[in-house]
Amino acid sequence: MQRKGLFLSLFIIMIGTFLSAQPDNDDCIGAINIPSVNNYCSGDAAFTNQDATPDATFMDFCFVNYQNGVWFSFTPTEPAIIVRLFSGGSFGTLEDPKMALFTGTCNNLTYIDCSPGRARLEDEFTVSGLTIGQRYYLFVESGVGIEGSFRLCINDFIAPPSPQSDCPEGVILCDKSPFQVESLTTAGNNPNELNAFPNSCLSTEFNSSWYKWTCDQSGTLNFVLTPNNYVPGLESDDIDFAIFELPNGIDDCVNKTMLRCMASGANGSGGVTDPFSTWQQCNGPTGLSSTDTDVSENPGCQFGNNNFADEIIMEAGKSYALVVMNFSRSGLGFSIDFGGTGTFLGPVPDFDLFAIDAFECDKRIEITNSSESLADPIINYAWNFGLGAAPQIGAGSGPHTIIYESFGPKSIALTVETAMGCIVTKILDVEVAACCADTSTLDIIASSIDISCFGEDDGIINVNGISGAPNYNFSLNGGEFIPNILYNGLEPGTYDLTVQDIKGCEVSTTVIIEEPIPILPNAGADITINLGYSGQLSAVYSPINPGDIIEWSPPDGLSCTDCLNPEVISPGTTTYTFTVTDSNGCFKEDVVTVNTEIIRELYFPNVITPTTQDANSVFTIGLGPQAEAIEELCIFDRWGNLIFICENIDPNEPGIGWDGRFGKCRDLSFSNYVDPGVYVWTAKIRFIDDEVITYADDVTVLK
Repeated sequence: MQRKGLFLSLFIIMIGTFLSAQPDNDDCIGAINIPSVNNYCSGDAAFTNQDATPDATFMDFCFVNYQNGVWFSFTPTEPAIIVRLFSGGSFGTLEDPKMALFTGTCNNLTYIDCSPGRARLEDEFTVSGLTIGQRYYLFVESGVGIEGSFRLCINDFIAPPSPQSDCPEGVILCDKSPFQVESLTTAGNNPNELNAFPNSCLSTEFNSSWYKWTCDQSGTLNFVLTPNNYVPGLESDDIDFAIFELPNGIDDCVNKTMLRCMASGANGSGGVTDPFSTWQQCNGPTGLSSTDTDVSENPGCQFGNNNFADEIIMEAGKSYALVVMNFSRSGLGFSIDFGGTGTFLGPVPDFDLFAIDAFECDKRIEITNSSESLADPIINYAWNFGLGAAPQIGAGSGPHTIIYESFGPKSIALTVETAMGCIVTKILDVEVAACCADTSTLDIIASSIDISCFGEDDGIINVNGISGAPNYNFSLNGGEFIPNILYNGLEPGTYDLTVQDIKGCEVSTTVIIEEPIPILPNAGADITINLGYSGQLSAVYSPINPGDIIEWSPPDGLSCTDCLNPEVISPGTTTYTFTVTDSNGCFKEDVVTVNTEIIRELYFPNVITPTTQDANSVFTIGLGPQAEAIEELCIFDRWGNLIFICENIDPNEPGIGWDGRFGKCRDLSFSNYVDPGVYVWTAKIRFIDDEVITYADDVTVLK
C-alpha cells in the first residue's frame, strides 16, 4: 500500500494544514454535516479526534482548549438541543471530552455555549433559545494525549421551563410534548415533601424535579422516562418517580395523594451491588405502561419487577403532579415521552399565513394569530419567524408581516404563556420558493489538490461562490447543499459542484481529481543459497524518476541497502523488503525471500604426529564460511581428564589448535607432550545463523 509522507498546504479563507492522517472534519470548513438531529445517535466509535490539530482560540473562558478538536454541523427544527457524547468500552477510546457550540460561518463564528466536561468518558449539555433553521457548529475535543473515538448523540426539542425541585413551584405542563432535562442536582428548599408517605417505595427526596398539570379530556396517561446516559445493555442512572393527584387543584401540594411509586433499581446491601445481570431489567427507562399492572416497585429488583408501573386514568378537571428523581446522584437528567388518550389543559397556539403574491423570498407574508385558551387568558406571545426573516422575532398577538430574504424550508414558532404559567409552543414549517432573478451574476470558483499517492483517497476540493447573494451553500455530486467550502478525503474522479445562494440561484462547475501513476517495485524471484555463501538479489521498478530513494531491509547480510542488486550472504532464511520512495514521499514495497540450505562444513584429522613439525603435527578443525567462531576446543585423556583447552578460535586463524602438548593454546610455557595414544576432543562451534553446536570425536597421537 502506498502512503503519503509529505505535508500539503491549502490556503483558503482560513489557512489550514492537512495531513493524510488527520480527520476530515479537523477544521470547521470540513465539518461533518448531520442532516437531522431528531433523536440522532451515531454508531459506536463512529467519530475520532485522533491526529486532530489545534484550532484558533475563539474565547478565553469555558473549559475548551482548542488543541485537538473536530467539527460537526446541523440545523435544528426545534429551539433546544441536548448533545451527549459517550466513550469507553465499545463506544470509543476518547477521554475527558469537552464540547462547544457556535453559530455563524466558519470564518466568523459566534460562541453560544459549552459543556461542563462532566466525566472521564462522557459529557453532555443542553442549549435552548436556538434559531430554527439556523446552521450551528459543534466542536468536540478531548484531553491532550488521550484522543480517540466516540459516539455522538443530538436531539432537538421544545424546552420546558427549568426544573423546579419543590412541588409548589413545579413546572406547569400544558400539553404532552416530549422534552429533555439536562441535570437534576438538588432536592430543593423543602426536601421533606415525601415524608407524608413513609410506607411508600419513596419516602426521601433527592435530586428532584416536579411537574404539574390539569386534565382537559379524560383518558389514560402513560410515559417513558429515559436517563440521559442510558445505552441498551449497559448500566445507567437509576431514575425514580412518583405520581400524585392534587385533590384541591394544581396548587394543592399539601394534600396530594400518591397514585404510583417507582423505585426499583440495583440489587445489593451494605454498599455492595449484585452483578448487573441480576437487576438489568430494573435499569434504564422507567415510567407508566399500558401493559403493566404494578402500582409500585420497591428499591432493589425483586422477582417480577421491570421498572414500569400501570398507567393512570385521568379525569377531566383534576390536577396531577409528577416528581422525577435521580437516585444515582450523577447530576445527569432525563427525557420524557408522553402517551395515552387523556390530554393536558392548556392554551392552543395557532396562526395562519397569507401571502400577498406568493410564498417566495423577497415577498411579503402576513401572519394572523388564532390562538385560544379556555382555562386562563394568554398574557404573552413570543414569535420566532426563523432564519432569514425580517423581522426575525416578534411579540404580541399580531398580525405580523414578514419578508424572507432567503428561500427554502422555514419554521415559524409561536410560544404563548397564560396567567397560570402555562407555556406552549407551536412550530409551523413553511416552504419559501426561490426568487432568483434573471440578472443574477452568481458564479463559482473551485480549486483542487490531487491524490497524493496512488491508491489513497486524500483528494481535496476548495470551492467558493462569488457575485451572488451570500451566504452560499454547496452540493457535491448532487448531494445535500451545505455551507462547507472544503471537501476532504476524495477519491480520484470527476466531481460536479454546485453553488446555491440565498435567493435560490445555482451555478455548477466540474473538478477532476487525479492520482499519480503507481510505483511498481519488483524485488525479484526468491533465491536459495547455502549457509555462509553469497547470492545476488535483482530488483527493478518503474517509473524511474530523479529523487527516488530505494532501500532494502533488514540490512543483515547485504552488501548495500540503497542499490538495486545487492550481494547477500544470508545468515539464515530471510525475507527482505524492497522499498521505493519517490520525491513526493509516496512509497511502495515488494518482498523477496532468500532461502538458506543449512550445510555445516566440518573437517578434522584423526591422527597427528606432534613432533614432526609438519602439516600433520597440529590438530585443527577446518570449517566452511558458515562458521563464525570455535568458542571452545577441549582435549581429554582416556580417563576423561581435561588436558588441553583453547577458546575463541577464529576459523580463519591459521595453525591454531592442539599440538599434542598439555595446557592451553597460545601458551608456550607448557612444553610437555602427551604420550602416544587415543584422545577425545570436543568443539563448541558458533555459526553465522546464531546456532551453537558441540561436536566430539577422537584423535590418535603418534610418535
